[in-house]
Amino acid sequence: MDKSGLLETIALHRTGRALDNALKKDEDYQEALAQQQEAFDMLDEMELTAEQKSAVDQVITANNHTGAVYGAVAYRFGMEDGISLVWELQACT
Repeated sequence: MDKSGLLETIALHRTGRALDNALKKDEDYQEALAQQQEAFDMLDEMELTAEQKSAVDQVITANNHTGAVYGAVAYRFGMEDGISLVWELQACT
């Protein structure tokens, strides 16, 4: 996917501070964040070795990165769909 131009500029702007502000107000996200903290707390209580902690950290990091990349691609894809829809609607008038 092309990562230059207006679409990417909009995506970068909307997935920064604007998204952070929206997430602070979103109850579902806040609940998911609380559940995540509970899971991390449980993990801390397991008294893992340094090697085990490193392995778990790598798994979590890889999973988070995959989710973030997926979300970014899905966001841009949705933006492209929205732009295409507007163009089609304008062509019909």
